[in-house]
Amino acid sequence: MLNKKMLASDAIVKALQVRKRLNLNYEESVSAIDAAEQIGIEVRLTDIPSMEGMYITGKRATIILSCLRPQGRRNFTCAHELGHHIMGHGEQFDELEKEKSLARSNNPIEFQADCFAAFFLMPKVTVENGMKRRGFSYETLNPIQAFELAAWLGVGYSTFVNHLLYGLKKISRNIANELLRSSPKEIRKQFLNVDSPHLVVANKSWIGRAVDCEISDCIVLPKGCSIEGLNKFNIVESREVLVVQAASPGLARATSDSWSSYIRISPARYIGRACYRFEEEVDE
Repeated sequence: MLNKKMLASDAIVKALQVRKRLNLNYEESVSAIDAAEQIGIEVRLTDIPSMEGMYITGKRATIILSCLRPQGRRNFTCAHELGHHIMGHGEQFDELEKEKSLARSNNPIEFQADCFAAFFLMPKVTVENGMKRRGFSYETLNPIQAFELAAWLGVGYSTFVNHLLYGLKKISRNIANELLRSSPKEIRKQFLNVDSPHLVVANKSWIGRAVDCEISDCIVLPKGCSIEGLNKFNIVESREVLVVQAASPGLARATSDSWSSYIRISPARYIGRACYRFEEEVDE
């Protein structure tokens, strides 16, 4: 029988140690891909349909992620594979989530890697700082607010809600069930009149990592916000808020009053070394 409490405690300690080692401020959200590269792990994206992620040891440790998965899931999977590396689990292949067996879900290695990922990306103090800056409370958290926080933390909507319920124990089962009745697609429709595979709400409460997106993704920005590199976007809405849709890869920067954030755009379903995914296209 698994001693899940002991396994989780060890994983959480190591997750927080890695954040400290990388000088990651607890008020800030982080990119697991950036963190892995900073440690010296090569991260690559591929289009293997049956795979979530893979960790390979060797002369240079490598994490391979599926570009076919949603961005939040991909970031969590990268943190999961980083957990395998940090915990010394050896080489691992993590199949597509829906294909996982019950035996695998009870695997202590997989459980630990999930705990590591959850608390590396969503430690209690980071979540609470994000809530406080936005004026949100656990008791009244609604789907739009949870969606905004999940995007900032770089994880999927249901992953964040389940972490609040099971990992941090900050919301009740009733609140979690109510939040999970809304799907990300339904929430996106409250912001957009166009179809977008991914939406990020980036405002003055967004601190830490850059806003990462792919071509066709949309970003909700403060009204009156200026963008260096505006030519990389199509403007979708500019009345109550500024909504832009990414149109070409590269770097941009959004600025509003005393706040600013970099925006990094990659091709949709990019394949290759992850650190090159935001490079601008060069005309030949």
